[in-house]
Amino acid sequence: MMILKRMGLILATTIMSFAPLIGQTNADGTDNVGLRVSAVLPENQRDTGQSYFDLLVQPKDKQTLVVNLINTTDKPQTVNTAVTAAKTNINGVVEYTPSKNKLDKSVPFDMAKIATLPKSVEIPANSTKKLAIQLDIPDKQWQGVVAGGISVTQAEVNDSGDNKKAGISVRNRYAYAIGVMLQTKQDSTVKEELNLARVTAGQINLRNAVISELHNTSETYLKKVSIKSKITRVNGTKVLYESDKSNMKIAPNSIFNYPLSLEGHSFKAGRYTMDMTVKSEKNTWHFTKNFTITSKEAKDLNNKDVTIIHDEGFNWWWLVALVAIILAIIVYIVRRRRKAQTN
Repeated sequence: MMILKRMGLILATTIMSFAPLIGQTNADGTDNVGLRVSAVLPENQRDTGQSYFDLLVQPKDKQTLVVNLINTTDKPQTVNTAVTAAKTNINGVVEYTPSKNKLDKSVPFDMAKIATLPKSVEIPANSTKKLAIQLDIPDKQWQGVVAGGISVTQAEVNDSGDNKKAGISVRNRYAYAIGVMLQTKQDSTVKEELNLARVTAGQINLRNAVISELHNTSETYLKKVSIKSKITRVNGTKVLYESDKSNMKIAPNSIFNYPLSLEGHSFKAGRYTMDMTVKSEKNTWHFTKNFTITSKEAKDLNNKDVTIIHDEGFNWWWLVALVAIILAIIVYIVRRRRKAQTN
Protein backbone atom coordinates (compact mmCIF):
# COMPACT_ATOMS: atom_id res chain seq x y z
CA MET A 1 0.00 0.00 0.00
CA MET A 2 2.80 2.44 0.88
CA ILE A 3 4.49 1.73 -2.46
CA LEU A 4 1.25 2.56 -4.25
CA LYS A 5 0.95 5.80 -2.28
CA ARG A 6 4.48 6.78 -3.24
CA MET A 7 3.84 6.01 -6.91
CA GLY A 8 0.80 8.27 -6.78
CA LEU A 9 2.85 11.00 -5.13
CA ILE A 10 5.51 10.76 -7.83
CA LEU A 11 2.82 11.07 -10.51
CA ALA A 12 1.26 14.08 -8.79
CA THR A 13 4.67 15.76 -8.51
CA THR A 14 5.33 15.17 -12.20
CA ILE A 15 1.99 16.69 -13.20
CA MET A 16 2.49 19.70 -10.92
CA SER A 17 5.92 20.37 -12.40
CA PHE A 18 4.22 21.12 -15.73
CA ALA A 19 1.24 22.97 -14.25
CA PRO A 20 2.44 26.52 -13.42
CA LEU A 21 3.21 27.77 -16.93
CA ILE A 22 2.29 25.91 -20.08
CA GLY A 23 3.53 27.62 -23.22
CA GLN A 24 5.69 30.33 -21.69
CA THR A 25 7.09 32.75 -24.25
CA ASN A 26 8.81 36.11 -24.54
CA ALA A 27 7.68 39.50 -25.72
CA ASP A 28 6.17 39.62 -29.20
CA GLY A 29 5.41 35.91 -28.86
CA THR A 30 2.26 34.44 -30.31
CA ASP A 31 0.58 31.04 -30.28
CA ASN A 32 -2.76 29.37 -30.74
CA VAL A 33 -4.33 31.19 -27.78
CA GLY A 34 -4.58 34.34 -29.88
CA LEU A 35 -2.72 36.58 -27.44
CA ARG A 36 0.34 38.73 -28.14
CA VAL A 37 2.26 41.21 -26.02
CA SER A 38 4.79 43.84 -27.06
CA ALA A 39 6.70 46.62 -25.33
CA VAL A 40 6.25 50.24 -26.42
CA LEU A 41 9.84 51.43 -26.09
CA PRO A 42 10.22 54.92 -24.52
CA GLU A 43 12.71 57.66 -25.39
CA ASN A 44 15.10 56.66 -22.60
CA GLN A 45 15.54 53.15 -24.06
CA ARG A 46 19.29 52.42 -24.07
CA ASP A 47 19.22 49.78 -26.80
CA THR A 48 16.45 50.24 -29.36
CA GLY A 49 17.35 46.95 -30.99
CA GLN A 50 15.87 45.00 -28.06
CA SER A 51 12.24 44.03 -27.51
CA TYR A 52 12.44 44.42 -23.73
CA PHE A 53 12.78 47.58 -21.60
CA ASP A 54 16.44 48.62 -21.19
CA LEU A 55 16.12 52.01 -19.57
CA LEU A 56 18.40 54.81 -18.48
CA VAL A 57 16.81 56.36 -15.39
CA GLN A 58 17.69 58.71 -12.55
CA PRO A 59 16.83 58.67 -8.83
CA LYS A 60 13.32 60.00 -8.07
CA ASP A 61 12.22 59.54 -11.70
CA LYS A 62 8.61 58.61 -12.41
CA GLN A 63 8.44 56.39 -15.47
CA THR A 64 5.36 55.01 -17.19
CA LEU A 65 5.90 51.82 -19.20
CA VAL A 66 3.37 50.78 -21.83
CA VAL A 67 2.76 47.23 -23.05
CA ASN A 68 0.38 46.41 -25.90
CA LEU A 69 -1.93 43.47 -25.17
CA ILE A 70 -3.28 42.12 -28.47
CA ASN A 71 -6.27 39.76 -28.60
CA THR A 72 -6.63 38.15 -32.04
CA THR A 73 -9.61 35.95 -31.15
CA ASP A 74 -13.34 36.54 -31.54
CA LYS A 75 -13.89 36.44 -27.77
CA PRO A 76 -12.73 38.77 -25.00
CA GLN A 77 -9.75 37.57 -22.95
CA THR A 78 -8.75 38.37 -19.38
CA VAL A 79 -5.11 38.41 -18.31
CA ASN A 80 -3.47 38.75 -14.91
CA THR A 81 -0.51 41.11 -14.69
CA ALA A 82 2.38 41.60 -12.28
CA VAL A 83 5.82 43.16 -11.98
CA THR A 84 8.51 41.14 -10.21
CA ALA A 85 12.23 41.34 -9.61
CA ALA A 86 14.43 39.05 -11.72
CA LYS A 87 15.40 35.98 -9.70
CA THR A 88 17.32 32.74 -10.24
CA ASN A 89 15.67 29.32 -10.03
CA ILE A 90 17.26 26.01 -9.03
CA ASN A 91 18.13 25.22 -12.65
CA GLY A 92 20.27 28.32 -13.05
CA VAL A 93 17.66 30.08 -15.17
CA VAL A 94 16.65 33.72 -14.62
CA GLU A 95 12.92 34.10 -13.98
CA TYR A 96 10.95 37.25 -14.78
CA THR A 97 7.61 35.92 -13.52
CA PRO A 98 6.36 35.62 -9.91
CA SER A 99 8.22 32.95 -7.94
CA LYS A 100 9.26 31.99 -4.42
CA ASN A 101 12.95 32.45 -5.20
CA LYS A 102 14.67 35.19 -3.22
CA LEU A 103 16.77 38.31 -3.69
CA ASP A 104 20.01 39.04 -1.87
CA LYS A 105 19.85 41.85 0.68
CA SER A 106 22.40 43.79 -1.41
CA VAL A 107 19.78 44.59 -4.06
CA PRO A 108 19.31 48.38 -4.42
CA PHE A 109 15.51 47.88 -4.43
CA ASP A 110 12.88 45.30 -5.32
CA MET A 111 11.27 46.26 -8.63
CA ALA A 112 7.97 44.75 -7.51
CA LYS A 113 7.77 47.34 -4.74
CA ILE A 114 8.18 50.39 -7.00
CA ALA A 115 5.60 49.38 -9.62
CA THR A 116 1.92 50.25 -9.82
CA LEU A 117 -0.36 48.47 -12.31
CA PRO A 118 -3.78 46.81 -12.51
CA LYS A 119 -3.90 43.19 -11.33
CA SER A 120 -6.00 42.12 -14.30
CA VAL A 121 -7.01 43.46 -17.69
CA GLU A 122 -9.87 42.45 -20.00
CA ILE A 123 -9.02 42.68 -23.70
CA PRO A 124 -12.02 42.93 -26.06
CA ALA A 125 -12.28 40.57 -29.03
CA ASN A 126 -9.98 41.43 -31.96
CA SER A 127 -8.60 44.44 -30.10
CA THR A 128 -5.50 45.92 -28.56
CA LYS A 129 -5.45 47.13 -24.97
CA LYS A 130 -2.64 49.21 -23.50
CA LEU A 131 -1.27 48.15 -20.12
CA ALA A 132 0.33 51.06 -18.23
CA ILE A 133 2.88 50.41 -15.47
CA GLN A 134 4.15 53.27 -13.33
CA LEU A 135 7.61 52.97 -11.82
CA ASP A 136 8.58 55.27 -8.94
CA ILE A 137 12.38 55.19 -8.92
CA PRO A 138 13.79 55.46 -5.37
CA ASP A 139 15.98 58.37 -4.33
CA LYS A 140 19.24 56.44 -4.38
CA GLN A 141 22.19 55.67 -6.65
CA TRP A 142 23.36 52.28 -7.92
CA GLN A 143 26.25 51.27 -10.14
CA GLY A 144 24.90 48.44 -12.26
CA VAL A 145 21.56 46.90 -13.21
CA VAL A 146 18.30 46.49 -11.33
CA ALA A 147 16.40 43.82 -13.24
CA GLY A 148 12.82 42.61 -13.27
CA GLY A 149 9.98 41.68 -15.54
CA ILE A 150 6.38 42.40 -16.50
CA SER A 151 4.39 39.17 -16.62
CA VAL A 152 1.10 38.75 -18.45
CA THR A 153 -0.68 35.50 -17.60
CA GLN A 154 -3.77 34.32 -19.41
CA ALA A 155 -6.68 33.56 -17.11
CA GLU A 156 -7.62 29.89 -16.81
CA VAL A 157 -9.21 28.29 -19.86
CA ASN A 158 -11.21 25.07 -19.62
CA ASP A 159 -10.81 22.53 -22.40
CA SER A 160 -13.98 21.04 -23.85
CA GLY A 161 -14.74 18.13 -26.16
CA ASP A 162 -13.61 14.64 -25.27
CA ASN A 163 -12.00 15.72 -22.02
CA LYS A 164 -15.20 17.37 -20.86
CA LYS A 165 -17.26 14.29 -21.75
CA ALA A 166 -14.84 12.11 -19.81
CA GLY A 167 -15.21 14.32 -16.75
CA ILE A 168 -11.68 15.71 -17.01
CA SER A 169 -11.09 19.42 -16.44
CA VAL A 170 -7.87 20.65 -18.06
CA ARG A 171 -6.69 24.15 -17.31
CA ASN A 172 -3.87 25.69 -19.33
CA ARG A 173 -2.36 29.07 -18.57
CA TYR A 174 -0.11 30.86 -21.01
CA ALA A 175 2.36 33.39 -19.63
CA TYR A 176 4.42 36.06 -21.34
CA ALA A 177 7.27 38.00 -19.76
CA ILE A 178 8.90 41.24 -20.83
CA GLY A 179 12.20 42.05 -19.15
CA VAL A 180 12.90 45.41 -17.52
CA MET A 181 16.44 46.63 -16.83
CA LEU A 182 17.08 49.90 -15.03
CA GLN A 183 20.46 51.65 -15.04
CA THR A 184 21.63 55.11 -14.03
CA LYS A 185 24.67 55.09 -16.35
CA GLN A 186 24.80 54.56 -20.10
CA ASP A 187 27.85 52.32 -19.76
CA SER A 188 29.12 50.93 -16.49
CA THR A 189 31.46 48.13 -15.43
CA VAL A 190 30.49 46.30 -12.27
CA LYS A 191 32.77 43.83 -10.51
CA GLU A 192 31.22 40.37 -10.24
CA GLU A 193 30.87 39.16 -6.66
CA LEU A 194 29.64 35.75 -5.55
CA ASN A 195 29.73 33.96 -2.21
CA LEU A 196 28.61 30.64 -0.75
CA ALA A 197 26.47 31.52 2.26
CA ARG A 198 25.61 28.03 3.55
CA VAL A 199 25.16 24.38 2.65
CA THR A 200 22.22 22.33 3.94
CA ALA A 201 20.47 19.02 3.46
CA GLY A 202 17.15 19.49 1.70
CA GLN A 203 14.93 18.26 -1.09
CA ILE A 204 13.95 19.19 -4.63
CA ASN A 205 10.58 17.81 -5.74
CA LEU A 206 10.57 15.40 -2.78
CA ARG A 207 14.00 14.03 -3.67
CA ASN A 208 17.06 14.31 -1.44
CA ALA A 209 19.61 16.95 -2.43
CA VAL A 210 22.33 19.02 -0.83
CA ILE A 211 21.52 22.71 -1.34
CA SER A 212 24.31 25.26 -1.76
CA GLU A 213 23.06 28.80 -1.23
CA LEU A 214 24.99 31.02 -3.62
CA HIS A 215 24.58 34.81 -3.35
CA ASN A 216 25.25 37.13 -6.28
CA THR A 217 25.91 40.39 -4.43
CA SER A 218 26.75 42.38 -7.56
CA GLU A 219 24.44 44.53 -9.69
CA THR A 220 25.12 42.51 -12.82
CA TYR A 221 24.16 39.23 -14.46
CA LEU A 222 26.61 36.34 -14.09
CA LYS A 223 26.59 34.71 -17.52
CA LYS A 224 27.73 31.32 -18.86
CA VAL A 225 27.96 29.96 -15.33
CA SER A 226 29.33 26.46 -14.76
CA ILE A 227 29.59 24.66 -11.41
CA LYS A 228 31.65 21.63 -10.40
CA SER A 229 30.88 20.40 -6.90
CA LYS A 230 31.74 17.39 -4.76
CA ILE A 231 30.98 16.21 -1.25
CA THR A 232 33.31 14.36 1.09
CA ARG A 233 33.33 13.59 4.79
CA VAL A 234 35.12 16.26 6.82
CA ASN A 235 38.87 15.57 6.51
CA GLY A 236 38.05 12.73 4.10
CA THR A 237 39.21 12.18 0.53
CA LYS A 238 36.58 9.81 -0.86
CA VAL A 239 34.08 11.66 -3.05
CA LEU A 240 30.57 10.66 -1.97
CA TYR A 241 28.57 12.77 -4.43
CA GLU A 242 29.49 15.12 -7.25
CA SER A 243 27.92 17.14 -10.05
CA ASP A 244 29.00 19.17 -13.08
CA LYS A 245 26.58 21.65 -14.69
CA SER A 246 27.08 24.45 -17.19
CA ASN A 247 25.35 27.09 -19.30
CA MET A 248 23.57 28.73 -16.37
CA LYS A 249 22.84 32.37 -15.54
CA ILE A 250 22.41 34.21 -12.24
CA ALA A 251 20.31 37.36 -11.95
CA PRO A 252 21.75 40.50 -10.33
CA ASN A 253 21.60 40.53 -6.52
CA SER A 254 19.80 37.20 -6.38
CA ILE A 255 20.13 33.95 -4.42
CA PHE A 256 20.81 30.76 -6.36
CA ASN A 257 19.94 27.60 -4.41
CA TYR A 258 22.10 25.15 -6.34
CA PRO A 259 21.11 21.51 -5.72
CA LEU A 260 23.37 18.47 -5.81
CA SER A 261 21.07 15.47 -6.12
CA LEU A 262 21.67 12.30 -4.12
CA GLU A 263 20.14 10.33 -7.01
CA GLY A 264 17.83 8.28 -4.82
CA HIS A 265 20.29 7.66 -1.96
CA SER A 266 19.50 8.20 1.70
CA PHE A 267 21.02 10.93 3.84
CA LYS A 268 23.35 9.70 6.57
CA ALA A 269 24.06 11.75 9.67
CA GLY A 270 27.55 13.21 9.91
CA ARG A 271 29.86 16.10 9.12
CA TYR A 272 30.61 16.81 5.47
CA THR A 273 32.55 19.21 3.27
CA MET A 274 31.25 20.85 0.10
CA ASP A 275 34.00 21.67 -2.41
CA MET A 276 32.78 23.85 -5.28
CA THR A 277 34.27 25.70 -8.25
CA VAL A 278 32.07 28.26 -9.98
CA LYS A 279 33.01 29.88 -13.27
CA SER A 280 31.29 32.75 -15.05
CA GLU A 281 32.13 34.41 -18.34
CA LYS A 282 34.64 36.62 -16.53
CA ASN A 283 35.58 35.10 -13.17
CA THR A 284 36.26 31.92 -11.19
CA TRP A 285 35.46 31.27 -7.53
CA HIS A 286 36.45 28.32 -5.35
CA PHE A 287 34.47 27.58 -2.19
CA THR A 288 34.80 24.99 0.57
CA LYS A 289 32.29 24.83 3.39
CA ASN A 290 31.61 22.26 6.11
CA PHE A 291 28.06 21.31 7.00
CA THR A 292 26.37 18.89 9.37
CA ILE A 293 23.43 16.55 8.86
CA THR A 294 21.81 15.50 12.12
CA SER A 295 20.16 12.12 12.69
CA LYS A 296 16.75 13.79 12.90
CA GLU A 297 17.27 15.70 9.63
CA ALA A 298 18.41 12.55 7.85
CA LYS A 299 15.45 10.52 9.13
CA ASP A 300 12.86 13.20 8.31
CA LEU A 301 14.17 13.83 4.80
CA ASN A 302 14.62 10.15 3.99
CA ASN A 303 11.02 9.47 5.04
CA LYS A 304 9.80 12.14 2.62
CA ASP A 305 11.94 11.09 -0.34
CA VAL A 306 9.59 9.42 -2.85
CA THR A 307 12.41 7.46 -4.52
CA ILE A 308 13.44 5.57 -1.38
CA ILE A 309 11.61 2.35 -0.46
CA HIS A 310 11.36 2.37 3.31
CA ASP A 311 11.26 -0.56 5.66
CA GLU A 312 7.92 -0.49 7.47
CA GLY A 313 8.01 -4.00 8.97
CA PHE A 314 6.50 -5.68 5.92
CA ASN A 315 9.76 -7.16 4.64
CA TRP A 316 10.79 -8.38 8.10
CA TRP A 317 7.63 -10.43 8.48
CA TRP A 318 8.24 -12.10 5.14
CA LEU A 319 11.81 -12.83 6.18
CA VAL A 320 10.65 -14.40 9.45
CA ALA A 321 8.06 -16.47 7.58
CA LEU A 322 10.65 -17.63 5.05
CA VAL A 323 13.07 -18.70 7.80
CA ALA A 324 10.25 -20.55 9.58
CA ILE A 325 9.34 -22.41 6.39
CA ILE A 326 12.97 -23.39 5.76
CA LEU A 327 13.33 -24.63 9.36
CA ALA A 328 10.11 -26.63 9.04
CA ILE A 329 11.38 -28.26 5.85
CA ILE A 330 14.69 -29.15 7.52
CA VAL A 331 12.89 -30.64 10.55
CA TYR A 332 10.61 -32.61 8.24
CA ILE A 333 13.54 -34.03 6.24
CA VAL A 334 15.48 -34.95 9.40
CA ARG A 335 12.48 -36.75 10.87
CA ARG A 336 11.84 -38.64 7.63
CA ARG A 337 15.45 -39.81 7.52
CA ARG A 338 15.40 -40.92 11.16
CA LYS A 339 12.13 -42.76 10.61
CA ALA A 340 13.60 -44.47 7.54
CA GLN A 341 16.70 -45.52 9.50
CA THR A 342 14.64 -47.04 12.35
CA ASN A 343 12.60 -49.05 9.87
